[in-house]
Amino acid sequence: MFSQAKVVLSEDLSKRGYVTFYIDRKRYREYNGSKINVDLNPNLYKSYKERLKCFNQLAFEFTKAVERGWLPEELTLEREKKHPTFKKAITEILREKLDSNLSIVYKRDLNQVCNSILDYLGENLINTDISKIREIDIESFLNQYKSSGTYYMSKRKTTNVFFSELVRKKLLVENPVKETRPMKRIPKLHQVYDKEQLKAVLAFLEKDYPNLHFCCILTYGCFLRPHQEIRLLKKKHVNDEITKIILSASENKSRRVRTSIVPGFAQEVLKRRLEGIINPETNLLSEKTFPYNESYINTQWARAKKRMLELDLLEKGHTIYSFRHTSAVNVYRKTKDIHVLQQLLQHSNMIVTVNYLRGLGEINTDQLMDALPEL
Repeated sequence: MFSQAKVVLSEDLSKRGYVTFYIDRKRYREYNGSKINVDLNPNLYKSYKERLKCFNQLAFEFTKAVERGWLPEELTLEREKKHPTFKKAITEILREKLDSNLSIVYKRDLNQVCNSILDYLGENLINTDISKIREIDIESFLNQYKSSGTYYMSKRKTTNVFFSELVRKKLLVENPVKETRPMKRIPKLHQVYDKEQLKAVLAFLEKDYPNLHFCCILTYGCFLRPHQEIRLLKKKHVNDEITKIILSASENKSRRVRTSIVPGFAQEVLKRRLEGIINPETNLLSEKTFPYNESYINTQWARAKKRMLELDLLEKGHTIYSFRHTSAVNVYRKTKDIHVLQQLLQHSNMIVTVNYLRGLGEINTDQLMDALPEL
C-alpha cells in the first residue's frame, strides 16, 4: 500500500526539507533523488520557492517510481525473503545441496537439471514469484526427456528434489512435479557372468590390467562399488588382519558406516597390493596419496572390454558392475536368504534387495507366490 508523496519544507532554509510517503504502513523520508536515479537535490537551492518547486518534482518522481515497481532497498529484501523469485529460490537449494555430503554424480545431476530448467523457463518466468510457476510449465520442461521411460523418470526424480524443498520451506503449497504423469521404466536386465566367463575375464585382467583386476576382485568379493568406494579406497580402510574393509558414512553410497568382510581370495589380492605401503592415506588403486580421476575406471574398462570382446571372453551386456551382480546371484543361489544378501549389499531394506534380484532376472513374482504360506 502506497500513500501519495508529500513535501515537508520549512521557510527556515537552515532546516532540510524532504519528501515523505508510506509503503506498507512504513514511513519513508527522501531528501534527494539518488535512490531512484533522478538528479534532483532540492536542499541545494538557496530560495524557498526554488526548493519547493524542486521538492514537488521529487515527490512526483517518487510516485512514478513506486507505480513502476520501485521499492526501498530494505523493503525489497524483506519481500524477497518472503517471496523470492523462482531463480533465487532454486539456486539457493542447489547451493545447499552442493555444500552437503552427497555423491559427485548426484551433485552433477542436480546442477544439470537446475541449469536446464532455468534456461527452459526463460528470464521472465524465473524472475517472477515462485507461485507463478505452473504445473504445465514443469510438465512441458519434463516432456523434453521422453525419449525413454528411464531417462524421463530420472529427470523427473531430480527435478522433484527442488520442488520438494520449496514445499518444505513453505515457499510453495503444492509440488507441481507430483502432478506430472510418470512414465513406465523398461527394466534393464543386467547380465551376469557364468563360471567360465568369470574365470577367463579375471585371468585376462590380472595379466594385462592389474588395476581393473584389483577393482573387479573387490567388487565381486566385497560387494564394493567400483567408481567411488574402490576408486577412493585407502590403506586405512583395511584392518591389520586384512579381513575387513571399513568405510565411514561419508565414504559409501548407503551413507552409513559400512563394514565389508574380505573373503580369502580377495585377502590375497589385497595383501599383495598393501606390500610396502606405510602411509595410511595411500590410495590402493593409484598407490599414491591421491586417487585417479572419476573417469579412470570407465576408461580402463572400455579399453579392456574391447579386447575381451575380440577374444570372445565376455558379451556386450557385461559391465564392471556385472561382478557385483554375479556375486549377488551366487550368494542368493547358495543361501536362498534375502536377508543375508541385503546385509552384504548394504541395502536399506529387503524390498530394495528383492527389486535388485528381479532386475537381475533371478526371481520373479511366481517364485514369490510359491514361497507364500499355505493354510
